[in-house]
Amino acid sequence: MADTMRSLSTLATLLADNSAGNISPQDLRDAVLATVQPGHGEIYISSSAETSIAAVDTWTDVSGTFTLSADNMNWDMNTNGQLRYTGAADRVAHIAMSFSMTAAGNNKNISLGVAKNGTIITPSIVNRQIGTGADEGTGAVHAFIAMSTNDYLTAEVRNNTDDVNVTLTTINLFAMDMAS
Repeated sequence: MADTMRSLSTLATLLADNSAGNISPQDLRDAVLATVQPGHGEIYISSSAETSIAAVDTWTDVSGTFTLSADNMNWDMNTNGQLRYTGAADRVAHIAMSFSMTAAGNNKNISLGVAKNGTIITPSIVNRQIGTGADEGTGAVHAFIAMSTNDYLTAEVRNNTDDVNVTLTTINLFAMDMAS
């Protein structure tokens, strides 16, 4: 039988009174393997490409070819650059993104962030100043976000100075969900 993800409150109710011996081995598998064990997923840019910035202060999906890391659990990449949650129960996830980037010009203030279903997650935004276009600026983003089945995350970039293009030379977007 397939393991079934359950809410913690459902498991607590089931486990609260077992005087009738109603907890089956499958119930225990559901509790340990499907509900309490955290899911995790990771995508990274395997082939970078210049991201075209159409207008100043406009969030844009990071360009490039992304790869799904091995050994993901309850996460996949159904579309290039989208880390999608596939678990059955709503979860809270710790999102981490590390990156390095260059710009096609000098003295640029660039923002990086993570979007959920196309909407930027405000606590995930970080800014990075690039002095010369050849400078390779690095940074990291962390945030907690509630996820439901088929919600997805993307890496987003914004040029706060002008419409000069940005290249993310490396990027790693990681999520680890927790029972809620």
